[in-house]
Amino acid sequence: MKQYFKPHEILTKKEPADLGMVYTSVQRVEVGAEPVALESGAEELCFICIGGRVDYQTEGQSGTAVQMDMLYLPIESGITFTSSEGGVMMRYGAPCTRRTKFGHIRFADVDKDSRHKVYGKVENGTRRDVWNYIDESFDSSRFLTGICHGADGGWTAWPPHEHGREREETYVYFGMGNGFAAQFVYDDMDQPIVAALVRNGDVITIPHGYHPNVGCPCGGITYAYVMVSTTAEDRKFMDLRTQKIFGDKLE
Repeated sequence: MKQYFKPHEILTKKEPADLGMVYTSVQRVEVGAEPVALESGAEELCFICIGGRVDYQTEGQSGTAVQMDMLYLPIESGITFTSSEGGVMMRYGAPCTRRTKFGHIRFADVDKDSRHKVYGKVENGTRRDVWNYIDESFDSSRFLTGICHGADGGWTAWPPHEHGREREETYVYFGMGNGFAAQFVYDDMDQPIVAALVRNGDVITIPHGYHPNVGCPCGGITYAYVMVSTTAEDRKFMDLRTQKIFGDKLE
């Protein structure tokens, strides 16, 4: 089962079965001057700008997404993207059966309020910043999304934890320059499912398993996480289990 994808491998939409998932679909959307039109159909969609600036038009609304902004698109809706300088939007879909509202969630807003969290400790190399974009208070059926940045050479998603019964998860890495990070996914440390060197634009899917990662000393690690609940309307960020030999709760 393939769970590690390079950017060119996801330029066309990957259905859940292609990703080892049940509910999550993924696509990398590279945007230029030519309009790119997408429809949500029976999925609620989350778009994450991981590069450049992207103009959008949807349901009578328009705006510009910059790097680290997210857009939420309800079911049975359309959106059109253009970019004068080139941009990249990551598209994530999850099944949904009710109407919600479009949202543009700006990094500049999330960064200055309580949605910006700091976890971990400097002394053991686990300090990281987490920005929660689509949280429990946002009107979505299945999504919980955000961005994490770990310090140079630091670990994130620590202690290792898993939530496979409750939520699938996908990581896309960006903003790391020439650096790289190491991503692990495992149920059993003697038989890792994924042990990968990841760089900008790479995607890792996590249908289940513990999933710690670590950045290199020349730039740390930055990634967007997209969690999709296995049960509609059941979205609890801390509904998870840590690997007890490393800790009883997220630091």
